[in-house]
Amino acid sequence: MKTKYCLLLATVLFTKGSLASSLPPLVEAAKQNDMDQITALLNDDVVDINTTHNDGTSALHWAAHWDNLKVADYLVRNKANPDATNDYGVTPLYLACTNKSSAMVELLLKANADPNIDMWSGETSLMNCAKRGAVDAVIAMISAGADVNATEMEKGQSVLMWAAAGGHADVVKTLLDNGAEVKAVSNNGFTPLLFAARSGDVQTAKYLIEAGADPNESTPEQGNTLVIASASGHEALSIYLLQQGANPDSGDQYGVTALHNSIRNGMSTVNGVRYDSVYRVRPENMRSLTKNLLEAGADPNAQIQKSHRLGPDGSAFEMTYATPLMLAALSSDVELMNLLAEYEADPSLVAKGGITPLIAAAQAACTGSCTFQGGNQSDSERSRLALEAVKTAVEMGVDVNARTEKGQTAMHMAGFIGADEIVQYLYDQGAEVNVSDNYGETPWSMASGISPVIRYQGLYGNHESTAALLLKLGAKVVTREQMDDRSPPPPGQ
Repeated sequence: MKTKYCLLLATVLFTKGSLASSLPPLVEAAKQNDMDQITALLNDDVVDINTTHNDGTSALHWAAHWDNLKVADYLVRNKANPDATNDYGVTPLYLACTNKSSAMVELLLKANADPNIDMWSGETSLMNCAKRGAVDAVIAMISAGADVNATEMEKGQSVLMWAAAGGHADVVKTLLDNGAEVKAVSNNGFTPLLFAARSGDVQTAKYLIEAGADPNESTPEQGNTLVIASASGHEALSIYLLQQGANPDSGDQYGVTALHNSIRNGMSTVNGVRYDSVYRVRPENMRSLTKNLLEAGADPNAQIQKSHRLGPDGSAFEMTYATPLMLAALSSDVELMNLLAEYEADPSLVAKGGITPLIAAAQAACTGSCTFQGGNQSDSERSRLALEAVKTAVEMGVDVNARTEKGQTAMHMAGFIGADEIVQYLYDQGAEVNVSDNYGETPWSMASGISPVIRYQGLYGNHESTAALLLKLGAKVVTREQMDDRSPPPPGQ
């Protein structure tokens, strides 16, 4: 909801150098907050109080910008124009709203400032005050006749939408009490409640629903309010919307439902987000929301219909056809895996490429992006959690030797990552150690860093302890040359 003219305005107000030196004396004095100079200039009666810089900026603009009530009061008492607009349509009243200064707003309104002057974009001062949560200023402007249903032109968003997007419940309540349209729709189909769903403020949503907003308001692209709130990570608001009757099975254009979104860790992983200890922290699954959704009848076997990977680093597999159970397995969340099983989640469903919940659980041991271009590392804590998820998937009946379309098994993934305990557990459950994928790779070759698949893209890690364990369990040594007849051609050939 940021607008281009904010940057332009900043440029105007903080111009330095030759342009600054060319300011008219009165405008320069106001810019410097020099009350004595302002008084002297006006007492000498040698300047026009409404003189402006060549961009239309007046002394009163600067007084409002600095929130200098003393200067502003002096200027308006001496007939400064409260409705002066600069070249971008900015008025002193708009600047007062930028500062959330109810005192300056009231001073200007008392001087008969027009609250309905809009900028070239259609934005009014009331919209600016609403988006910043300046409730006292909003009340004052409404009392002065400000249009509570004004909309800006670029996106067709209303005053109420901007207040809801900012999570300003008191402003939302004030606008509704004064006739703001709760069912207004922006150019892209968003309503005030959909904006509230994205911002996450529960009280804002309550006011809007009490005023007649429908919890199932939606767009074809984003889904209903529940999908948007859950996708934004707002657990409390999502539960509230569910309690108000939002459809738990609504999905966005990709088929992602609130139940998928409740498993945030798994969703972010299939989006290809790489985590580290400094810049990105793994998001927590919203377990309370998951439980509430299942109790409300959400489909535990809903499958995402299309990938919408957002992260820059890739992922071990696509999200297409992923189920909530698979996402729980991918996030090593045994509690959620068991909860989903209680509500008849089907462990036999697979994601695109033949990924099973077991393979997803084994992949969860990886601490990086776990693509075949690097990042195939693990650590003791991730491996421990992943092992529990692997055990849970096996106990649910997932075949330990199930293959993906590439011919890979959970044992391949464990070898690739270097997860020794998972390798041993899978072996104890009957997993094959000498299974070859479509390129002839085995769990041992992956653990040893031998791969025709990435030969022309660089090497991945060599997990010596895992390779040694696989040999102990009966794995055969293979060479890159032995896999050459199955290896893909180098890029460009």
